Amino acid sequence: MKELVADRLSKRYGNFYAIEDFNLEVEKGQVVALLGPNGAGKSTFLKISTNIIHASSGSVKISGINVEDDPMKALEKVGPLVELPEFYPYLNGTEVLNFVCKVKGAVPEKIKDETRRLSEMLRMNDFMNKKCGYYSRGMKQRLALACAMAMDPELLILDEPTFGLDPRGMREFVEIIKDINEKEGKTIILSTHLISEAREIAHNVIILNHGRKMLEMKNEREMNLLNITFETKLDVSRLDPEILNVIDLNGETVTIQRNDNLTNEDIIEYLQKNNMRIKWIEPTNQIERKYLELVE
Repeated sequence: MKELVADRLSKRYGNFYAIEDFNLEVEKGQVVALLGPNGAGKSTFLKISTNIIHASSGSVKISGINVEDDPMKALEKVGPLVELPEFYPYLNGTEVLNFVCKVKGAVPEKIKDETRRLSEMLRMNDFMNKKCGYYSRGMKQRLALACAMAMDPELLILDEPTFGLDPRGMREFVEIIKDINEKEGKTIILSTHLISEAREIAHNVIILNHGRKMLEMKNEREMNLLNITFETKLDVSRLDPEILNVIDLNGETVTIQRNDNLTNEDIIEYLQKNNMRIKWIEPTNQIERKYLELVE
């Protein structure tokens, strides 16, 4: 069963569509990034998925349960971080997490252990006893993610989780999200307007603009894509498709998908043995190129 399915989802305000005829299927264990500029429809989709607003038409199902028909059941195993997080300034991080765990149904003897687990996982031990009124933006984001992670949800829905963070804070937050997926096995849907973030975190990238899905593409990080520029225009029929699968050809530059077992050195050796003179080899930036083509 799919973790989340959006079927012909639309949200209309008068004659304006915030999101229109949007379809999405998310497999268990995937990280899916919704990539687009402000106003593309990313937050609208996440708000519909967490029952903050209702769709004008279409549906979102989580674990096969319609969010609008039975939100309590559908969102039972969902951890949301939607909108900018704020906390009572007189509470500290431990008190906030204790409260969230209690609201989510933790028995008293488990609350302390759950709070300790989350503070360690999200690298928060140094500020858990500080009042939230003194928290930086990054500390608030991390505490909000801990609240979303409380009581072990299966699906995390994160709305621009690194927004407003400094480069170091952004780097740490990205590493935490990757760990949550790779080590904890969580399914994650997140929105971002940063191409670099989508490339690094996600398995699938959805490009949105003006409320519509423009393109869904498998992340090049997972595809082992490379751009190879040759000294002369290449006859691609000379390439063994079992080794190098041609994705795109632009003059002397070829975008290839390499075999999982090959290193860049293996590819260079293969090409040189076949008298193909290489001028340059580098990872692709297919997502950026497609984004700039599709987003005005």
